[in-house]
Amino acid sequence: MQTFTSAMRATFRYAFFCVALVAILWAVLPPYRLFLQSLLLGMGCSLLGGTVLVSKTWRIGQMAVDPSVRPKGTGMLQRLLLAGFAVFLTIRFPHLFVLSGVLIGLFLFQVLGFFFVYRSLK
Repeated sequence: MQTFTSAMRATFRYAFFCVALVAILWAVLPPYRLFLQSLLLGMGCSLLGGTVLVSKTWRIGQMAVDPSVRPKGTGMLQRLLLAGFAVFLTIRFPHLFVLSGVLIGLFLFQVLGFFFVYRSLK
């Protein structure tokens, strides 16, 4: 569980770094604000979905140590609802968000998580 915890810490650290970088770019580059705010929406939903995934995975790991702890699902529905909500906002408000930016942002946590978890297994 220790390697999982350190991998997830690194994932969240770099994800927040990416969000801060995009927020700075949003403030500095006005012509690209539409794409960058779409990217921020996708990244925010990705971080919330990642938080749900980490909490459920942590709970399943605790069940291996203490059988009295019972996980209540894997969080798949919550993560699908977050992604669906981001896409709904994009379609509902096309003057504020672009679908390509939201979809790229939604994969932030998965890409970073894959990288850091794979690196921690070596």
